[in-house]
Amino acid sequence: MFDSLPSPVAVLGPDGTVVRLNEAWRRSAATGVALLPVRPGMSWLAACDHAAEAAAAARSAGASADPARSSPAAGLTDLAAIDPVTPVRTLAFLSRQMIDRRRTRARIELPQSAPRGHRWLDVRLSTLMRGDGLIVVVEDVTERRQREEDLRRQATTDPITGMANRTALRALLAARLTPGGSGALDATRARAVSAASSARTPPSPEQAGTAVLFLDLDAFRRINNSFGYPTGDAALHAVARRFSSVLGPADILGRWDGDEFVVLVGSGDAPDVADLAERLVAALDEPLDVHGHRLRLSVSVGVALVGAAPSNPSNKPPDQHKRGRQPGIQATGAPAEEGDALVARAGAEVTRARSRLRAGHDRRSRSGP
Repeated sequence: MFDSLPSPVAVLGPDGTVVRLNEAWRRSAATGVALLPVRPGMSWLAACDHAAEAAAAARSAGASADPARSSPAAGLTDLAAIDPVTPVRTLAFLSRQMIDRRRTRARIELPQSAPRGHRWLDVRLSTLMRGDGLIVVVEDVTERRQREEDLRRQATTDPITGMANRTALRALLAARLTPGGSGALDATRARAVSAASSARTPPSPEQAGTAVLFLDLDAFRRINNSFGYPTGDAALHAVARRFSSVLGPADILGRWDGDEFVVLVGSGDAPDVADLAERLVAALDEPLDVHGHRLRLSVSVGVALVGAAPSNPSNKPPDQHKRGRQPGIQATGAPAEEGDALVARAGAEVTRARSRLRAGHDRRSRSGP
């Protein structure tokens, strides 16, 4: 009966020695997907410690090859999805507590690399009657976790551009504005939220200011009115790709609303932010080829800096930018505040810059040639 159970099961003695494994466990071990590589007579705790050390070594090797994947982040997906070490160490800790009879039940879900891809295992530990040892039951819950991750991805991804949506941007900005937080979003997480954006873990707000760029496409409504909404959606997708092409590895681009985008800048240094704003404006210099149309678009950019003195990082009036466009690149200092308020500050700079530009045009019109 024990061997006929469909889930892998291990029986441990009072000291944590593996006493027995059922047939499902032995099959999983034969294919290299067992929870732990154990056999009767081995120490369960030693196997947990060895697995944690191996995971730490693999993570370090991966970090050396790709620094952007090296650090865990809090927020949109489970920490264990990118940090396999912590769950295994937690399993070891829970197992020790049960062997020491400080608890009678424990449960943990942990990730595992497998030949056919990443898996999730639900591990339940219970004490046997009279405290004569433990029983460990493992269930593969990969499909459920994938469904949950798909739902999370849908909830945080803009369907038109494939990038972070407002919900995701709010969560990421809140993390960056949290005192003492990492402000973290590593490349793995960013790719999950936005197919076209990637980010390494930026400095915390204590180490560097946080900056938000608000990008508002100029007169975009005419695209929808002239060519229809499918062409307009395709244009937004193409614009997002153009913007992504000039971003740094720690910058995150998302669609805020309609024809508005937001960039969370990896560096809050005013000159760097100003340079990025100029590059985003220049990204639309060349026309976009969309559904057989060559579309010329421009963008107005507003900047809000946290912990920086108000300044005009472009160091030139709005009407001196190329082809008389309206980038509206202005910066404003701001304390650590709600993300929406910071985005609103950047958006207000666009409105003010456009008003100044219109006022300048009106004055020139009244003065004549």
